[in-house]
Amino acid sequence: FVIDLCQEQALQQMEVAILSFGAATDALVEVCHTRHVPLSIIKGKSWREQKQRLALLSRFDVIHIHSPAALKSLVLHLCLLRHKHLIYTRHGAAPLNKPHWIRLHRFARYFIKCVTFVSADAKQSFNHHGWHKVPQYVVDNGVKVPALAVPTSRRDVLRLGSVGRMVSLKSQISLLKAVALLGRDFQQQVELHFFGDGELRAELEAFHHKNPAISAFFHGVELNREHIYPRIDALVVTSSTEGLSMVILEAMAYAKPVIATNVGGNPVLVNPNVTGWLYAFDDTAQLAKLIQQLLVQRDTLDDIGLQARQWVEQHYSLALTAKRYQELYHAR
Repeated sequence: FVIDLCQEQALQQMEVAILSFGAATDALVEVCHTRHVPLSIIKGKSWREQKQRLALLSRFDVIHIHSPAALKSLVLHLCLLRHKHLIYTRHGAAPLNKPHWIRLHRFARYFIKCVTFVSADAKQSFNHHGWHKVPQYVVDNGVKVPALAVPTSRRDVLRLGSVGRMVSLKSQISLLKAVALLGRDFQQQVELHFFGDGELRAELEAFHHKNPAISAFFHGVELNREHIYPRIDALVVTSSTEGLSMVILEAMAYAKPVIATNVGGNPVLVNPNVTGWLYAFDDTAQLAKLIQQLLVQRDTLDDIGLQARQWVEQHYSLALTAKRYQELYHAR
């Protein structure tokens, strides 16, 4: 999202750059280079790195902080950058209620001009940080809609995709468990495609190994969206919490319907029987029932997918998001 936003802002004649605290080998580096987005990597805690970071940030009028981890890495600079326009965006809905996060946010609130959230649910979960005097806004994420998205559903198999980090809150194991509940005839009509990596990948692969009747493919990290969504018929989001899911928006932009947990910002995006289907988190029986329903009524996939694409074009275009942020950048 941040890379897409930078590209859209550059089209609006804004000078933009990304400061990353990651490694030079991170996938972000290659993507920024390919898309001609200026990127600097300055990590470390020495005075030399701190000085380099401050020199870079001082070149810009607006500093847009896109994650709690980035805010933490900038904590020593907040006093020196207080004359800049500092905006903090919370993309997730996690409450960040551990003591070290609370201490960080209660210190940072004196320097941030405004904080934005990608969903009302995320805003609500942030209340305990005491930012009541800091202007707060909900700014929806936006997505680039491909010029052409032709439905490519297969009739012999239902290809379900999961996209994201393989960590506990994403709960991808639920998808495997749901397919395991299906009868053998239905299982043979389903393919699972997992895109992503993380600490729980071994657990997912172990479950698959114990249930060989399930057809599952683990593709690892895939940077190109064009190599993900055309390879699936529907996206399944199994998370315990979400802000406004970029994965859901991307899938819809590619005319793919979405099955998602009824948490966070998911019900804002997924309108049952219009853009997709919702189910209760960790209710694998309900998820299995939805999958079986799609197998029986596979013709609905293309229609729901096209409706999802049209809805995203109308309500979640990247241009609308960039315009809203530009208004906040110039607000005083």
